[in-house]
Amino acid sequence: MKRRDFLKTLSLGAVTLTVGGRILGAAAPKAARPNIVLVMSDDMGFSDLGCYGGEVETPNLDGLAGGGVRFTEYYGTARCWPTRATLMSGRYSDSLRDKQVTIAEVLKTAGYQTGMVGKWHLSKTGKVNGPRQRGFDTFYGTITGAGSFWRPMTLTRDTEPVEHDGKDFYYTDKIGAEAVKQIDRFAKSDKPFFQYVAFTAAHWPLHAPEKTIQKYLKRYETGWETMRRTRYERMIKMGLIDKKRWPLPEPEKRVQDWETIDHKEWRIRNMAVYAAMIDHLDQAVGRIVAALKRTNRLDDTLIIYTNDNGACSEHLSGNGWGTATNVIAWAKAQGKTISMGDHPDVPSGGPYTFHSVGHNWANAQNTPLRRYKSNVHEGGSCVPCIMHWPNGLKQPKGSITRQRGHMVDIMSTCIELGGATYPKTFKGQPIDPNEGTSLVPMITGRKQDPERAYYFNHSGTHAVIKGDWKVIREGRGKWELHNITKEKTEITNLADAMPEKVKQLSALWEARFPQGKKK
Repeated sequence: MKRRDFLKTLSLGAVTLTVGGRILGAAAPKAARPNIVLVMSDDMGFSDLGCYGGEVETPNLDGLAGGGVRFTEYYGTARCWPTRATLMSGRYSDSLRDKQVTIAEVLKTAGYQTGMVGKWHLSKTGKVNGPRQRGFDTFYGTITGAGSFWRPMTLTRDTEPVEHDGKDFYYTDKIGAEAVKQIDRFAKSDKPFFQYVAFTAAHWPLHAPEKTIQKYLKRYETGWETMRRTRYERMIKMGLIDKKRWPLPEPEKRVQDWETIDHKEWRIRNMAVYAAMIDHLDQAVGRIVAALKRTNRLDDTLIIYTNDNGACSEHLSGNGWGTATNVIAWAKAQGKTISMGDHPDVPSGGPYTFHSVGHNWANAQNTPLRRYKSNVHEGGSCVPCIMHWPNGLKQPKGSITRQRGHMVDIMSTCIELGGATYPKTFKGQPIDPNEGTSLVPMITGRKQDPERAYYFNHSGTHAVIKGDWKVIREGRGKWELHNITKEKTEITNLADAMPEKVKQLSALWEARFPQGKKK
């Protein structure tokens, strides 16, 4: 099929094609451009969703997967804020800089309405480099990265700090409600819209309504080892993975034996709270989908769901790196205290707790991948991704793609679909080039370049993926080499057997990050 005939079939008109940051072709007509809703969860494992093998009830996200396409080769940067900076800017980045533009800023130049709800984590306040200054028409959410789900810190509407409202306030539910309000406002106009909905679930602290927690308690009575094996078998049965390419590694070194560990009841509850947090996230996604249906926007909306990094192994202490300061002061004013960290005498989930799920459960949440959040092995960097678009998706419904994608590609994807142009300058400021590649070919049934290189540079862990191969280095240690086409779970290190391949790929990383620079 010729390209122009293909584009007619796609009903996108003359679409902009983004290749390596360069823009080719004319802008798409406004009537053909889809709405784009980008949904991100926080610190969830690769296998947590039902449609990725988990036992948590996620019917709404499962429904999007059933009507769309799931990735098994989609990547973040391995941590919260670098993923968000990379996502928003189309650059491999750990912050949102002056020489970068956001998706919202670019799509606004093409006539899109824009709105954001949830976690920003790219500035210190809502008044400088916040969502409203970076292209979003409206914003409701938190500026910083983590905090109480009952009393969120840095809660902001547009640019002004606000307090939580209502006795039944729960942040995940509120994010869903505010997203629905935005959709209702968008629907009053014929202009397409871009909405970014960034949940804080299931990031610590472990907070969830008690009724939902109770639903999950019995599911985790057999512990993390059984959960990991059960998820693995379920993933194989559903065709998401196969045993040959995805052999199950040994548990991470720190994982303890369930049979001999103490305080089982407290640990079971921790995982039940975590599951309840995901359950409420899925309910909020269901409200967003229902709003798109009610306003007759669902068929013309590309919904992208993904997660920022792999499961989190962190254990809280002190004031949670400053994220619990506000609730500690709130409790003190009442003559009470906040239970911080691993305190098995205090049940997790309520407003006077600030607990984390920890490394034992996180290893099972990441089934079958190695390592955790903050490390660029697959367990830290490879994340779920679902794309759903009734009028535009040309893949079979419910399909699973082995093609790769990365957060850096979302900018290029939005540019192509929105008929926008990535600028060389913006507001008089030179702009760094776009580093992403549009995922529209994958959405529409074509192939991506399998030899494209993907880069990772976070917190002392480094990697490059190109073709079949991945090199990984922790600190300034030796590079590992893995054939992730043959063995996705990174068990066999081939570096000593193939030094030239290591040299070739590590040279790419050194060229992109000279002296380890982030830019």
